[in-house]
Amino acid sequence: MNRPRMVHPVNTALFDFDMTLVDSSFGISFCLNRLASSFGLPCVEREEVLGTIGYPMDQAMEMLWGRFDPSWIDHYREHLVPLEYERLAPFPGVPETLEELMGRKILMGVVSNRKRLVPAVKSSGLGRFFHTLVGMDDVSRPKPDPEPVRVALKRMGRNPQKALMAGDSEVDAITAREAGVTFIGLTTGGRARCDLFAEGALEVLDELAELPGLIAFPTEGVS
Repeated sequence: MNRPRMVHPVNTALFDFDMTLVDSSFGISFCLNRLASSFGLPCVEREEVLGTIGYPMDQAMEMLWGRFDPSWIDHYREHLVPLEYERLAPFPGVPETLEELMGRKILMGVVSNRKRLVPAVKSSGLGRFFHTLVGMDDVSRPKPDPEPVRVALKRMGRNPQKALMAGDSEVDAITAREAGVTFIGLTTGGRARCDLFAEGALEVLDELAELPGLIAFPTEGVS
């Protein structure tokens, strides 16, 4: 059995939000089917929705239904977002893992393709752990473009050489690679381990609680 590869000393950890920190698949599936009912669209299964989480919502809708109408997003945000927020739930062990990283003086942020990321993170109960939250409203080019990671690192005053990014999809992997940040993959979003490794993951984990065991934590004074 191969031993996990250790991450070099880091002082910064960035995280995708959906299906990395929280299981949003049930809430998003519920709301997309409410949307489908309102607009005469076919219902979707959670397994179909899983493959679209991580992409901007307009792209996700086009992936599911083969077309996109801006009125769908307007309806979703006006009527369905609160129902989605009610169903956001951190994966088991996530709060404890973030608590451990914070105690180790790791500065943390979230980089997501969500609009209105701040209220979503607050609704999940995880907001207190993060120094910065970068969503679709904060950038001109979403993931997989590296801009969101670069914005987060600039806000945090950190450089990519001492940062890692954890995420569940190929979108996150490409983003991290293009930004020059170490990528740690997670299988929590349903992506295959081999696919995440193929996109450049240093290691692929089944749960976020495994992350601290991979990090060679910096000593005091490392900047």
